[in-house]
Amino acid sequence: MIDRVLRDTAERFGTPVYTYDLAELRRRSVDLRSSLPDFAGLYYSLKANPHPLVVAELRRAGCRAEVSSAGELGAALEAGHRPEDILYTGPGKSLTELTQALTEGVTTFSCESAAELRRLGLAAASARQRAKVLLRLQPPLGSKAGLSMGDGRQFGFTVEDALRACADLPAGVELRGCHVYLGSQLPDTDALLEAFARAKDTVELVSRAARTPLDVVDLGGGFPWPYATAGSGAELTGLRAGLDKLLSTWDTGPAPQVYFEAGRRLVASAGHLLTTVLDVKQRPEGTIVVLDAGINVLGGMSGLGRVLRPAAGFENLSAGDDREPVTADVVGPLCTPLDRLSVRATLPQPREGDLLSVPNVGAYGLTASLTRFLSRPPVTEVVHDGGRLIGASRQVLTTEDVSPAAG
Repeated sequence: MIDRVLRDTAERFGTPVYTYDLAELRRRSVDLRSSLPDFAGLYYSLKANPHPLVVAELRRAGCRAEVSSAGELGAALEAGHRPEDILYTGPGKSLTELTQALTEGVTTFSCESAAELRRLGLAAASARQRAKVLLRLQPPLGSKAGLSMGDGRQFGFTVEDALRACADLPAGVELRGCHVYLGSQLPDTDALLEAFARAKDTVELVSRAARTPLDVVDLGGGFPWPYATAGSGAELTGLRAGLDKLLSTWDTGPAPQVYFEAGRRLVASAGHLLTTVLDVKQRPEGTIVVLDAGINVLGGMSGLGRVLRPAAGFENLSAGDDREPVTADVVGPLCTPLDRLSVRATLPQPREGDLLSVPNVGAYGLTASLTRFLSRPPVTEVVHDGGRLIGASRQVLTTEDVSPAAG
């Protein structure tokens, strides 16, 4: 049925177009929740995909919202999240955005430095609100993550700095707990349990040394899922039992409320990108396929701070069984040699006008793309629920004049 839904979407809305399936979101949410202890809460990280209909469906599935910008906060509120259930994170929150978040009713923040704690205290005074804070701790190095946050020195407090912060909290700021995130795309259950054990050890070290009991601990995520290619994430067999054992006792006193975070594990498989073949060129070095979707549409930065690794996989929805597979370099329509989506990809013989589908792009697809590059028109996003159309929208980029009025 999914192929029919994809073809119908492309025919109705044209290409390039993203589709998100709410039914698949629900399946992935149930699957992940079944792999976590009953007592654990789950945050959805909006950086993966902030589409309000996606965020709203995951809210109904029981996920709270983790945001790291005013824009993501707006999407969470639009999706119906209560502001008091939102966790505001990020290594560089300004006084303006902290004040805005508090004014909107957000009460819980993950803070990453003494300077940020001071800004939060000023924002709390300005908004006449009390702020609850989780200290984000710099994780130990050496995790098996695909993207290690321990290598990102801009994140979090060192243990020593965290202890000083515990002893000198600004007025209006209440310490509730700690936040540790080792990295994304941990490959399997063993790696996840190892990462969560390291995170717990770090939290307990700070809590003991500061003689401060903790009410809330966010142990991060890292649950794996493929990106822009076929397949599914590793089975999380044994994760629930391992976490039950790991989190059953705490050296620091009564067990805190524990949260985990997830982005791509929840939403990646719900998303497909549909794109049309514009040209097929035969060159001595091989076949080149030109699409109407490039790095302006599909993860130009891939959420990793670098140009997308050329590894996207494609299904040819127009090809029959009679077409022989070919190996080709697949590129987009942009006027730059960087616009390359896959090198040496294998797909049924492409022809001009063929409809291709890229799976597993519900996370870090459009969100991590170079949408302003070469001023291409924005791509349409279509949301369906098991084939039933729920909504279609397009982000509109505008220029606002903010120059001061003449005196």
